[in-house]
Amino acid sequence: MRQMSLFNVSIQKNLGFSLLMSLAEEELVHIKPKESGEIQEELEGKKKHKKDIKALKENLQELFKKLGIDKSEFEDLELEEEGKMQFTIKDLYELIHYIRDEINFYINRINELDRYIIKANIELENIESIRKTYKFLDSYELNRTYLRYFDQLNLKAYITFSKNLPILNELFQFSEFPNVYQYKWISEDMIAFFVIYPKKNEQKLNERINYIHGEEIPILKKYLSWDGINFERINKEIDSINKTLSKYEKELERLRSENLRKFAAIFEVVNNLEEYNWAENQFIATSTDLVELDFFVPSNSKEEIKQKLKAKFETNIRIHIKDVERNQRERERKREKIRRKEVKKGSKKSAEREYEKGETEREKDLSEDILEGREGEEDEEEQLSESAPTQFKHNRIIRPFELLTKMYGVPSYSEIDPTPFLFITFPLLFGIMFGDIGHGVVLIFSGIIGALFFKKRNKNINKMSWIIFYCGWWAILFGFLYGEFFGGHMIFDYHLEPIEIPIPFDGSIVLHKPLSNVMSLLWVTIFVGILHLNLGLLIQMANYILNKKKYQAFAEAFMKILFLNSLVALVVIWGIDLNAWLSEPYPILLPIIPGLMLIILKPLGKLLRISYMRKESYGQLLSEGSIETFETVLSVPSNILSYLRLLALALAHISLMVAITEISRLFSGSQLFSQILVIIILIFGNAIVILLEGITVFINALRLNFYEFFFKFYEGRGTEFSPFILEQDFSKIEFKPEVEKDEISEEIEKEIETRKAKEYIEETEEYISKKYLK
Repeated sequence: MRQMSLFNVSIQKNLGFSLLMSLAEEELVHIKPKESGEIQEELEGKKKHKKDIKALKENLQELFKKLGIDKSEFEDLELEEEGKMQFTIKDLYELIHYIRDEINFYINRINELDRYIIKANIELENIESIRKTYKFLDSYELNRTYLRYFDQLNLKAYITFSKNLPILNELFQFSEFPNVYQYKWISEDMIAFFVIYPKKNEQKLNERINYIHGEEIPILKKYLSWDGINFERINKEIDSINKTLSKYEKELERLRSENLRKFAAIFEVVNNLEEYNWAENQFIATSTDLVELDFFVPSNSKEEIKQKLKAKFETNIRIHIKDVERNQRERERKREKIRRKEVKKGSKKSAEREYEKGETEREKDLSEDILEGREGEEDEEEQLSESAPTQFKHNRIIRPFELLTKMYGVPSYSEIDPTPFLFITFPLLFGIMFGDIGHGVVLIFSGIIGALFFKKRNKNINKMSWIIFYCGWWAILFGFLYGEFFGGHMIFDYHLEPIEIPIPFDGSIVLHKPLSNVMSLLWVTIFVGILHLNLGLLIQMANYILNKKKYQAFAEAFMKILFLNSLVALVVIWGIDLNAWLSEPYPILLPIIPGLMLIILKPLGKLLRISYMRKESYGQLLSEGSIETFETVLSVPSNILSYLRLLALALAHISLMVAITEISRLFSGSQLFSQILVIIILIFGNAIVILLEGITVFINALRLNFYEFFFKFYEGRGTEFSPFILEQDFSKIEFKPEVEKDEISEEIEKEIETRKAKEYIEETEEYISKKYLK
């Protein structure tokens, strides 16, 4: 993990947004959030921006929905620097309103086009209905001449749904309603019909038409000639409407295609607005004109960033930098220097002698006064260390395992990052439980395919794919040790031979065919578990040492290591035999002594005046030691036994493959169908085992690392380094704040503008009098 430095920047209020733009360009700045009390002061003023931004996002989504724009389309756009959309504004408020006006303009234009398109479609639908109905009427040779003979009678045409046909036949019976009607299907669900009826029965007709929801098709003279129906005119109107409709649709498509880059820029800016607004909230007003901002940067980049800010803002910015120590070494060294100086002030020689011997009460009182005077500073330094973000610094091989570490929590700034250890321990435990050469090869290819496919689509799935890839290699390794290849013991014609694993001072061990060699695999899983637990405790000890807590590393972590290994040695050498434990040379003392030391050493630390144990009483330290010892005595055996799941799942994996192999043999035969069926059973059987067993093994490997390994040393309460970055692929924002003017300057400008206006009026009067009043 990289060391961090804290910047405290003071700048003019109107330059705040320009500062944020400069920081975003660096992509190395983690803005420190304000304290809750400071946030509350400006919360009310920022709520409006938050609502405005939310409304912008909703309106933009509506715009994209109307135009059928998918956000993935923006990924294919490539713009040069000069092709980016430029936004020159004075503050966030102006930017929000500008974007809102742009979005509203296009929404209104699209809504207008939609109305025209809907109207044109309705007209087109109506004229199409007229054309189909008139085609039906044309079969009866309808023309203007026939209409002249309708004095007492009337002719009307309608369309309705075909499901109403039985009702129509019933309603228009001649006995009930004198009429003549005919109908014709004009589509799958619509019919056209005409009715000739006495004019005096208009009311009865309307009642019947309303009942079947008929829609009248007007018989217009403009579509009729003396010879028949003027289909040429109808077709011309249809063509005209189609052309109008096409024009509107092309305009809609033009808006979409010609402004796609602009929409990409607006989409980018709207997303950036949330970051802007959050970052703006982190400014602290120190006066009416000045604001402060705290942010972290990697220490190796602090001078470069400082010089860039100084060059851009010159005298308008003040920068204070404070390096954040990852451990307490530097803080302890500084405090020791201060303490020595304060002791020397009283009486140089006597104080030095008293300091060295530590025998007089004066030295104690003086030291206590110094400590009390520095308590606030120490607390502030510790809080700064706790609030500092953690920036992962891993190569591309280890980087995928950051995903698993983050599932538990981000490492704090002052603790060791467990990701490199997880790179070894996780695939190792996975491989023990999933040992099969064939299945390992499947995992490797699946991992590669997933990593390539999700390289740009989903970073987390890409990382998970690489984890599966590494797990596949360990599965192959243990597949060779177990002699397993898709449930068999042969790779084509090559028989997998047993492989001996050398054990120091005890010969070797063979894991070949675990189902008939369970005890060997049992000892290996327990041995791996003990190593895993020891590694966790060693990292805990290293954490204490790095934080300048060497005594605690000895009193806690080292004693736990002694207890764990002494207990293992007791069981391995003397077995589970209480009489042997209590007989000479009394091996029971091996775990008892480290357990007692866990209780005693903490109060002893206070007696030895260990700085970080001074604040607690002897009773508190004694009770802490007792509780910790009790927890250790209970947890160590249960932790070791937890690793028996490695054995259980390894045997389960192999047993399932044996079962699938035996099932396939039941269907074996010389016939082609039998051979195909066997192949199908083997393929689907292996696929099910790889999927289900793979998920189970993955979860259990994760559990052993989280609860047995991480629990020993890792808290994961840190904050991940999250650089303040604004996307600028399609847009470029430039803040140009208004320069504040004093009253004298404003009065002078007003006087100049008044004088110019007066001169302009005089020139206009002179021109008019010469031109028109001569």
